This record gives sequence, C-alpha cells and structure tokens, in this order.
Amino acid sequence: MSKKKLTEIAIIFWQDATMHDTEQRTKEEWLKKVYLIKGCAVGHILQEDKDKITLAMDMFYSEGIDFRQVATYPKSGIKQIIRKAIKY
Repeated sequence: MSKKKLTEIAIIFWQDATMHDTEQRTKEEWLKKVYLIKGCAVGHILQEDKDKITLAMDMFYSEGIDFRQVATYPKSGIKQIIRKAIKY
C-alpha cells in the first residue's frame, strides 16, 4: 500500500480584462458601459509566489504526476483565495 501524499487546492476569485466591442470602431458614449469581468477558478496549486499563482484543473498520479489545463493568474487581480489541503 502506498503512502498518501498531501497537496493543496485553491478556489480563486479575480477580476480580469474584458474585450468589449466587436466592431472596428467604438463610439465615445459607449465607453460609459465598460467593465472588468469577474472570474472564479478551482485547481491544484502547482506554483505560487508574491506575483502569481499557477493552478491545474486535473492531476494524474497513478504513474508519476502529470497535470492538465494549467493556467497562471496574476495576484494583482485576485480578490480572494480559499485553500484546502487534500490527500491522494
């Protein structure tokens, strides 16, 4: 029987840039409607430092460790991080 390993997952809430117009030109009065988009991501924490956090949606551990759907988020846009330790 193999020894269980500990890893950490996170739920992050952040704000990000939004692409607003689909036309080549935008009228000045339309600029009153621009906004930042709010997002939520959940994943295994792969790396983290003061500027960024990298999460993977999937982790495969039966034959070594591999990850899928890896994304890095700048901490400047993160509003909240919820962490949870898990065993596998």
